[in-house]
Amino acid sequence: MSDPGKHMACQRKRQSSSPASLPDMENEHHTAARLAILDIDGTLTDTVALHQAALEDAMRSFSFPALDTDWAGYRHHTDSGIFAEAWERAGWGSPAEADRRRLEDRFNQAFAALLPSHPIREIPGAAAFVELLRREGWRVSFATGGLREASCIKLQATGIPYTERLLATASEHLSREEIVSAAIHAAALDSTGSLPVSVGDGLWDLLTAHALGVSFLGVGMGAKAQLLADRGATVVRDFLDQRHCLTVLSDLATLGT
Repeated sequence: MSDPGKHMACQRKRQSSSPASLPDMENEHHTAARLAILDIDGTLTDTVALHQAALEDAMRSFSFPALDTDWAGYRHHTDSGIFAEAWERAGWGSPAEADRRRLEDRFNQAFAALLPSHPIREIPGAAAFVELLRREGWRVSFATGGLREASCIKLQATGIPYTERLLATASEHLSREEIVSAAIHAAALDSTGSLPVSVGDGLWDLLTAHALGVSFLGVGMGAKAQLLADRGATVVRDFLDQRHCLTVLSDLATLGT
């Protein structure tokens, strides 16, 4: 696990284009046309339970009169979207910027408190696969419905390099569509005949990809994987078979060309 001071640095830089790590990465393979947009929780890091527990702790600190913790039932499957809708359901209108900052502060506190009992682990092969993508000339950006500081911590803890500019989160955007669109825009993909490929583990990731007209690769196993497969998605269990995953991703990037 990485230095808490670095976590705070990530939070302070979240409105800046200055990268948190690997300063030259956003210029790497500048001529590449292929783009992978990677979700984080459940896709690259095994952190869904940790994240949901921290979110519930943070949400309960606001004393909503009847908090619905079935996060899948909210319009936007993002931390900021869930918060805004819960605020609306309570009859409080729209949360102010100060309220959103309080959510982030309380989430970060809960996340830090839960970390000792919920160590961050990668989805098998994730870090090596991201490295392979970059070696093969892919651009890589990150799009998550989580808040920024915790997202940085997850990537740092699993050794997945990133830059601030190529990380789009719920700290800046309310909906999944906005987040993925921002990740695509940040990568400045040239229009040369290949589609961006969104990689995620949830039905909301698949629906977002469909809404934006980009290809999709599912990650997971069991009922979660079956749900994605039933909707027509290609699904891989994890990233251990790197070459197979790369082949599948490349095929998806050329669909429609």
